[in-house]
Order: sequence, then structure tokens, then C-alpha cells
Amino acid sequence: MTVYTSHVPDRVIPHINAYEFVVSNPNHTPDSHPVLLDSLTKRVIHYGEWKRDTRRWATGLQSIGFKHGDVLGLFSFNQVDYSIAMFGPILMGAITTTVNASYTVDELAYQLLDSGASVLVTHPELLPVARAGAQRVGLPEDGIFLFGEQVVDGFQPYTALMPPLSSSLSVLKDQLAEVVPLEGPLAKETTALICYSSGTTGRSKGVELSHLNIIANALQVSALDGPLLPHENVSLSVLPMYHMYSIMIHLVCGLYNGIPNVVLQKFNPEDFLRAIQDYKIKTLNLVPPQVLLLVKSPLVQKYNLSSVQNVMAGAAPCSKELIEALMDRFPQMAFRQAYGMSELSPASHIGLYEPMVHGSAGRVLPNQQVRVVDPQTGKDVVQGERGEIWVRGPNVMKGYRNNAAATRDTIDAEGWLHTGDIAVVDPDENFFVVDRLKELIKYKGFQVAPAELEAILLTHPQILDSAVIGVEDPEQATEVPMAFVVRNEATASAAGKILRKDLRVLVQPKTLARL
Repeated sequence: MTVYTSHVPDRVIPHINAYEFVVSNPNHTPDSHPVLLDSLTKRVIHYGEWKRDTRRWATGLQSIGFKHGDVLGLFSFNQVDYSIAMFGPILMGAITTTVNASYTVDELAYQLLDSGASVLVTHPELLPVARAGAQRVGLPEDGIFLFGEQVVDGFQPYTALMPPLSSSLSVLKDQLAEVVPLEGPLAKETTALICYSSGTTGRSKGVELSHLNIIANALQVSALDGPLLPHENVSLSVLPMYHMYSIMIHLVCGLYNGIPNVVLQKFNPEDFLRAIQDYKIKTLNLVPPQVLLLVKSPLVQKYNLSSVQNVMAGAAPCSKELIEALMDRFPQMAFRQAYGMSELSPASHIGLYEPMVHGSAGRVLPNQQVRVVDPQTGKDVVQGERGEIWVRGPNVMKGYRNNAAATRDTIDAEGWLHTGDIAVVDPDENFFVVDRLKELIKYKGFQVAPAELEAILLTHPQILDSAVIGVEDPEQATEVPMAFVVRNEATASAAGKILRKDLRVLVQPKTLARL
């Protein structure tokens, strides 16, 4: 057996409540330090305010009977106080499930039902979808609260539940919810977050992440921080906060390390570039299409981006050519990639800013073991050959909510999580992701299950059968879905499953040129 481990030492991982970990404050961040800044409204949340208001929110939840083990859903675009709403349940031993802000009523209802959410915090713009989804699963309307400060159609802001502040902006200590201690095995057993992922196949599944999972990955990721000192850094939270990539980098590591994060509510190229310029952003955590924008968009010339020193891309691979184009246009920027999945909390590999290895998904993070295995034989491949990435460590999820069978299919009896991604390892133990066993389509960093799109297509009366595959679109730096359909009048269609792997051969560049 060939096992890869990190080139940096393992970290000591405390078994405590994840909120307690975040406020352990290793860098002595002062309470007056700004940690979250809204790029549009200019609202600033200081470290001391964040700690106070997170506990005030937990107090408000307790006042409506929300308790240990209950689930709160967050259905919103990025908000400067998203992490307050998220960590309130976590500190009291309850659970937060983050919901994709683009979900339809059906998708929202499925996640609310599967996660067991009894309270929902949403954005006023999403209120119609939130109400309909909640009604479908029997979540009462008095359990729906809003981001912002306004009452909308009778729905209260979530802050209305908080105990009031005095004129000195303080609150009585006994009005702040106590942090539930989770020592020893409780930190490993207690779920903190449920993030939904398509996993290796099929419909979205609830990835249950424990307090220990979150703490472990925060320490793993922080072990490979770049040279910038946290209090001197300024990061841009442009990734959607319902995604585990953003949760870990900005809402956990950012607060733990005291890094100021400028929050962009929605991605818009002009707002994105203006925020970099106006706030002198030093670190960008992106997905490949956003890297492509920096390389190709003529809008970039209108803004001063000279403050940016570090760029990290994740959620999907960046090509070597795209990285080199970024370096040519912005020679002052250092670049690295990260690899992982929600089931890994989410990172297992991160590259180094120095030396940069273009095209690599990075090196193994500490406190875990990684194998590269031939999926046919189950044996480890030799260095330089292709194999599936298997990971074992404290960052591996508890399992899929309400789905023991899917959990067994993903994590084997020895604790190895089978990622479904195929990689090659070079002599310096840099990992290069080259293919996928799973048939998921990676669209702009999000996982799209072909089976779900096929099921939707089959509802059309003129479609007898369908198959969906992912094809690379260089103009967007992402995969996009391509559908093949059998028209309903073609009744002589061959029986059996359409093989997606055969369709991929059909759409190879040379084949497409002949079509």
C-alpha cells in the first residue's frame, strides 16, 4: 500500500464546539478589528460584535423553542451577517443546513424535508420561493425569518429575535446563550453543518459534517497559509456562502485567523472588480470562470487590481494554459489550486504559492492519508500512473443524512473515502486531477447530476429517452451539459441504458469538427 501524507507536520486538533474553536483567537484579534465588510452597503461587523451577536441570535432561537439537535436552513445570497445566522445554531449544539440560493421550490422543499429543518432564514428577494417550499413540507410561516432590517409581508428580520442592546451597545451576560461544550467524542459525533452535494452519483445528498470535521479542516487549510499576515490581509468573499468552499475559507478560517473579508452579495463582474480596487483586496479565492474573467474581460482594464497578491482556485480544475495567461497579465499575483469535495469538509489538497506548480491540484494537507488506487483492481498504482483518490482523516464527513447505503458506497469499511476523481502524482507528490469516475458535470464549480437533467427532459411529451454528458466550454472555462434525446416518434429505439461514455467519444473535438 502506498500512502501519501503531508510535507508539513500534523496539527493538534482540539475536540471542542466549532464556535468555541473559531473564537479561540490564535492571532489575538482585537474586538475592534473589522472582520466582515459589505461591499455595497458599507456595513462593517467587528470581531467583538460578531461574537456578541452570534450568541444573541442563539438566545433568540432558544426563545422560540429551537434546541440542541434541531436544524436551521439558510436560503440566501451572500450576506455580511450570514456567518452569524450560521453559527448561532452551531454554538448551541444544533445544526445549520445551507441552501443554494438559486434553488427552485421543489429543490428547496427536498432539502428542507431531508435535513429536517424547522426554522428558515432567507433573503426578502427569495421569500416567495421560501414560503412555497416551506408550505410544501409543513414548515410553519412563523418559523421563517429574513436577512435585513425590514419587515416584509409580515415576516420579521431574524435579528428581531435577539435580546435588545443597551445604549452602550452591550447586552446582559445572562441574555447571551452559553456555548454547549462538546469535549472528546461529542465533537466527532455532533453534526454542525449539513451541506448538500451530489456525491459520487445521483441526487443531492446531505453531507453531515461534525464539529471535529470543521475544526480539523480549518487547521489543515491554515497549515498551508501564504506569507501574508492575517491582520494585514484583506480577502474578498465572492464565492457563494452556501458552498462549503466559501464556508471553510471565509466563514471559518477567516474568522478564526482574523482576516478581514469583504462580502459581495451577488457575483457581477463590475461589482467584483470594483470591490477589488476600492478595498485593495490582497487575496482572492475563486472558481475557474472567475479566473477566466480576470484573463479575458475588457472590463479589467477599467480597474486597478494591483493590490492582489494571492489567488486560489478551487471547486474545479484550472488548465495550465489559463493559469499561465493569468500570470502573464498579472505578474504580481501568486496562484495556487485546491482540491476537495464537501465530503472532505471540503479540502484535502492545496498547492503552494511558492513554488507554483501550474496545473496541479496541490499537495496533501496534514492529518490525513491519501492513496491513489486502480478502481478496477483496488490496488495502489505506481507514481505517475492514473488512479482514484482515496482519503482518510478527521476531515472525512460523518456520512450522508438519511442515506446509509450511499455512505457505505462512498466510505469503505477501513474509513477510506473514495472520491471518484482520477489523479496522477508527480515525483514531488503534487497531485494532478485528470478525469472522473463519477459522471457528474462540474458547471462553474457546482456539481450537476446528469440523471436529474435526464429526468427533467423525460417529462417532455416529445422525448422518449435522453442522456446528458458534460463537455468542456473553453470560452467559459467550465463544463456545460449536452443532452442527447430520442424523439418520442422513434418508437423503434433500442432498449437499455444509453452509455454516456460512448457519447463522450462522439463529442471529442475532432468528431465535433466533422458534425
